[in-house]
Amino acid sequence: MENLTMSAAEVNRAKLQVSSANKKIGVNFEGEKTNLGKDSFLKLLVTQLKHQDPTKPMEDQQFIAQMAQFSSLEQMSNLNKEVKSLYTSSESMKASALLGKDIEAVNPLNGEVVKGRVQSVFFAENEVRLNVNGHEIDLNSVKAIHQPEEKKIMSGAAASGLNGN
Repeated sequence: MENLTMSAAEVNRAKLQVSSANKKIGVNFEGEKTNLGKDSFLKLLVTQLKHQDPTKPMEDQQFIAQMAQFSSLEQMSNLNKEVKSLYTSSESMKASALLGKDIEAVNPLNGEVVKGRVQSVFFAENEVRLNVNGHEIDLNSVKAIHQPEEKKIMSGAAASGLNGN
């Protein structure tokens, strides 16, 4: 039976290698994953293949399982992009439906209530914003929506008819 214990120098060297690998794949010292994307996963898989023992190659099932995990990770990443795009489109549609309508919104920074007609819709900092009386309003700050009151314009004949002329 072989000796499976490590010397203190080997333990320290292993700890340094683990720490270095954790930094590369985005794991902080508390052990929480901070950012492991498909590129990191692929690098990890390639590194694993480079350093495997040629006399004991990775089993086919293990390799296939890891490739399936990589494929799933890439599909989830693509799905996430599509969901973000769908969300942005949805927010844009909601905002464009407010064009020409009167709204009430609260500025989250100072609590100021802004009332007025939505004059334009635009994007700023990857968010949909509304222009109301020269104020930049976040779509999520809208608290009430009102149909604009129509100004009643009467023709001269109708106005004179009301006066009894």
